[in-house]
Order: sequence, then C-alpha cells, then structure tokens
Amino acid sequence: MNYEAGPSVSAESISENDKATLGDLLREIGTAQAAAISTLTSVTTKFSSPFIDAGQLDALKKDIKGKVIQAKVSLTGGLSGEWVYIVPDKSVLAVTNILIGQDDNTEVTDLVINTFGEVITQTTGALMSVLTDRLGKTITPGFPHLDFLQDASAISVAGGAYVVRMNYVFNLQDKGSARFFVFIPITMARSIISSFNAAKNASALAAGQEAAAPMTGIQIKPVAFEPLQMGVESEAMGNITLLLDVPMRVTVELGRTKMTIKDILGLGEGSIIELDKLAGEPVDILVNDKAIAQGEVVVIDENFAVRVTKIVTPMERIFESPESQF
Repeated sequence: MNYEAGPSVSAESISENDKATLGDLLREIGTAQAAAISTLTSVTTKFSSPFIDAGQLDALKKDIKGKVIQAKVSLTGGLSGEWVYIVPDKSVLAVTNILIGQDDNTEVTDLVINTFGEVITQTTGALMSVLTDRLGKTITPGFPHLDFLQDASAISVAGGAYVVRMNYVFNLQDKGSARFFVFIPITMARSIISSFNAAKNASALAAGQEAAAPMTGIQIKPVAFEPLQMGVESEAMGNITLLLDVPMRVTVELGRTKMTIKDILGLGEGSIIELDKLAGEPVDILVNDKAIAQGEVVVIDENFAVRVTKIVTPMERIFESPESQF
C-alpha cells in the first residue's frame, strides 16, 4: 500500500522518511480499527486511502468543510498527548445509521452522537492495542470527549499550533464510506516515530544475536509437538492479564425515580419512595457506573445477592441513557 504525503511545510514538520514510518503504523492501526467497526456493525469494513501531512493546524483544517464531530482522547503513560478524531457529519451518519437502523437519517442528533461515541471507544481500543504492541510501551487512554462542531474552523488540538494530520477512509460494503481525520501534536508524532523505530531496531538486533549465537553443545532430541487445544490461548489475551487484579466498583441498582425539592424535604421516617422498577423486574448490575448485566435478587446465608440472568451487549450499551454518556 502506498502512502501519500503532503508537501513540505516549514521547519515545524516531519521528514518524508518519518511520514513513511508513520504510514506503516497507520496501516496497522486502520486495519485494526476496520476490524473493530466490522464487529460493531456486522458490516465488512475495509481501510483505504491513507494520507499523511504535517504543518500548521490553521492551514490543515481549512480544507475540511462543513459540520464535524470532534472526539478527543487524552493518552498518558508511555505516550502523552491528545489523539483527536475529526469526522465529517456525513461520515458519522454512514456508520451510525447502520447501528441505529435508520438508513434515511440525515441529522446528527444526541442519539447519533452517543452512538458514535461507542464507535470511537471501539476504534480507540484497536488503536491502543497496536500502539502498545509496536511501541513497546504501556499507554492509557482517557474517556473520549465528543463535540459536534458546526464548522471545522473550530477544531482544536492541545499541544501547539503544529500538528500531523492522518486522513483515511473506511469502506462499509454497500453502506457507503466514512472518512476519518486524526490530528496529533507534532511533538507526539515524533515521539511515536522514535519509539516505533527503537522497538523495531531492538527486535532486529535481538533476532541477529540469536542467529549469530555459537552452535555448540547442540542436543538432538526427538521432535515433540505441543498438544492441540481448542479456544483462544492466553497469548491472545495480550496484556489484559496485567489488569485482572485491578479492583472495580460493582453496584446493583434496584431502581430510580425523580422527586421535587419539596418532596425530598418532606421525607421522614416511614416515608415510602416509589421507584421506576416493577416487582419482579430484573435489577441492573453496574461496573464503574456502566451497566454490564441484569439479574434477580436472591438471599444467601441472610445476605442479599444477585443472580446474573443477562449480560448487556455492546449494542445495548450504545442505547443506554445519554445521562451516562459523554
């Protein structure tokens, strides 16, 4: 795949070699993100048309016309800075209309923004997987912050006036296509390139040393194969095992209601508050205030407990109450 590069722009830019290096990384990121969108939408999605340029933010955002969604993700740890997605409204609708099931929708509503927030969450997960693997660093993303901008001139990137812009397309079979722009500070781009090259050189050096190792004391043994096993092995889990002992706050929500200030001030011993749940309805199970399952209340050894009856799917999380979204 060839990577187009924009014209040279001032000293605050990156070299053509660096653009090529970033292009190689962008191919992996885009392919992983396309797979994430495919899983989310059940529509085969392919990554294409990567384009990379660098220069002044004010100059690079001029050729993006019309309304856009700006989604900012702050990265910390082994890589610091803002990863800013800029997606034109028509491209946003190309993806969200599949998820919402409204092919003729032409307006970016709150539902569309919340739905696209889940798309950004999934594509950022794919981004983190590639960056962590290729840079050899642990990187932590923050929650995406989405804004619907009436004009692309309002695009902003923390970290300076000079940026690298990545531009690519997701082809959604017969459902159209979606163009994504990504803006990152030029200092962040240089850090990515430096870390990527260092990790690649270290890998090549290790491979060379292994090949040059003296061939003395070789022991010949009968060939032995690992037993075949079904399912996904721990290697496929990546670095997830590092997080398995991280404590999470689990809450079981019996129900909610709304009351006026007058009613709240009038509460006293013996007052009854009617909730929005009917008797026998499943209760919600939340992890860090995010609904992940439903269940029924049971009693075990005089303690209340919950028996899980249903796991919430990613699609159901998309359509949860906007109050818990961005």
